[in-house]
Amino acid sequence: MLTFSASQAKQNFGALMGHLAQSPVAIERHQKIVAIVMSPEAAAATPSLQQAARTQQQQRELQRLMRHQQWAIALLCAEPATQQLHLEAARSVVQRWQAEQLCSADYIERWQNWLALPVTELAQRMCSDSEGWGPAMRQNSPFATNPP
Repeated sequence: MLTFSASQAKQNFGALMGHLAQSPVAIERHQKIVAIVMSPEAAAATPSLQQAARTQQQQRELQRLMRHQQWAIALLCAEPATQQLHLEAARSVVQRWQAEQLCSADYIERWQNWLALPVTELAQRMCSDSEGWGPAMRQNSPFATNPP
């Protein structure tokens, strides 16, 4: 990004405008950037902070969904004894949440109910919208680590 001092920008405004076709231009005062000038096309192509935050949130939810899909596959493919080990580990995490009051009773109760289901149903709930609770449950999950 090209940088102009504030006085250069004032004295050479035409040149500054000419550079906007290539890239935004920074304007400095006392060696600190105080403004960035860009063309309307560049401004329109720049996502708003709100859009960027929404996109980041969607990416995090997608990552959580993929991790829970991996867990579901690992549980479904595991031997019954291994399934029980993983389920007991998840139950102990939920028990710790409850004992130490680390999260809402809603999440604790739902996870306790989910972890009591047969593995096939648990896998389905972990990877679905689950009546609108799926994203929230994946955000607050005893399956926070990557599957084995």
